Amino acid sequence: MASRPSSISTFKATLGGAAALFAGALVALGTIELGMRAIGYGSVSTLAYGRANYNPDLPEVGYAGRPDVRGIQSNEGVSEVALNSHGFHDVEHAKAKPPGVFRLMVLGNSYTMAIQVDRRDGYVAQLGEALKQCPALAGRDIETVNLGVDGYTIHQQFLMLRDYGLSLKPDFVLLQTNNFVVPGELDPLRNLSPRLFRAPDGSVSVDYSYLDAPEFRQKSSLAAILLQRASDDSRLLQYAIQYRRISKEAEAEAQKRGDPTKIGPAVYAAYRKGRDLAFDEIAAVLRAHDIPLAVAITPDADAKSNEPREPEPIKEEWKQLAKQAGAPFLDAETSARAQVRATGAYLHGFGARTGYGHLNRTGNAFFGKALAARLCPLLGGEHSAALAPAAVEQ
Repeated sequence: MASRPSSISTFKATLGGAAALFAGALVALGTIELGMRAIGYGSVSTLAYGRANYNPDLPEVGYAGRPDVRGIQSNEGVSEVALNSHGFHDVEHAKAKPPGVFRLMVLGNSYTMAIQVDRRDGYVAQLGEALKQCPALAGRDIETVNLGVDGYTIHQQFLMLRDYGLSLKPDFVLLQTNNFVVPGELDPLRNLSPRLFRAPDGSVSVDYSYLDAPEFRQKSSLAAILLQRASDDSRLLQYAIQYRRISKEAEAEAQKRGDPTKIGPAVYAAYRKGRDLAFDEIAAVLRAHDIPLAVAITPDADAKSNEPREPEPIKEEWKQLAKQAGAPFLDAETSARAQVRATGAYLHGFGARTGYGHLNRTGNAFFGKALAARLCPLLGGEHSAALAPAAVEQ
C-alpha cells in the first residue's frame, strides 16, 4: 500500500508549483515587454497632476508636463518624447534672457506641444528656424519658447503666462487655437483645472474647486504618481495605463450620448463667456507689459482641401476677439489647402490615420513657415520668399 505524502512534501510540491508558475509568468511578461520594445511601441506618460508633481516654478494649473520625462510614444505616429525640466516639449531656457535674443513665446494646447513628432520637428521649433530669414531680426538670435500642453484651456494658458511665462521676458507672444472646442473647455470635469470668472464686484477671480474632485485627488495621489514613474521603464505597463485611459474616455462618451447639454446652447454660452474673459485677461496683461500678441489658428486642410469652404463660426469668434484686442489673426487655411492640392501630402495624421488627428511632420513644417511668413512683416521686415510656403491669409 502506497504511503500518503506528508504535509511537508505536499507543501514543498505546492510551493514548487507556485514558483514555477511565477517564473513562467515572469518569462511571459518579459517576452511581451521585449516584443513591445522590438516593434517600437511606447506610450510614456507626459502629464503630471497635482501641484507637488510638476515643476514648482509653474502656477496651480491642475496639471502640467512631467519634468525631464524621456520616452517613446506611438499612439499617434512614433516619436522620442523629451520634455525639459519644466515639463514642456522644448529645450531648456534660461530665465534671464541673453542680450541680443529675440524671444518668441507660444501658448497653446496639444498642437503646440506636438509630442507626435520629435521636438525639433514641431511647428514652434520650425517657426524659429524660418524666422532666421526675417530681415527685421537680422543680427539677433531667435529663441522660441514652447509653453503648449496637451488639452490646455485658455484659462490655464492665461495662468501659465501670468505666473510663469512673463518671467522669461518674451518679446512677442503667439496664442495658438483651433477651429473647434477642446473638450475640457466645455466640461470642467474633462479638464481638472482652474477657471476664471468675474465676481459680482467686477473683479476677476480663479475657481480652484477642482482640487476637491475625487478624480483629481486620485490622479494626483502618491499611488498614481508611483505607478506613473514605474511605467517609465515598462512598455507593458504603459500599454495597460493607456488602455485603461482610453476605455474610461470611451465609457464617458457613451454615457453622454443623447445628452442635450453636451452641445446645448447654455453650455456653449458658458464656454464663450469664460473663453472671452480669459482671452481679454491675456491681452490685458501683455498690454500692461508692452508685449505684442498675435492669435494663430491651426489649419484643417487635408480631406476638406477639395471641398468648398463652409461657414466656420468658431474661427470667426476668434477672429473677432483678436480684432477687439488689436491682435493680428494668423490664418493659413487657404494656403494649407492649396499645398495639399498641389502636393497630395496631408498635413495631419500618421500611417493609416493620415488626414486625421494632429499635425504630422509635413504639417508642422508647413505651419511653422506659414506663421513666419506672416509674423515677419509684423516685426518690420519682409520674409524670405524662398522659405514662405505660400501667401498667408491676412
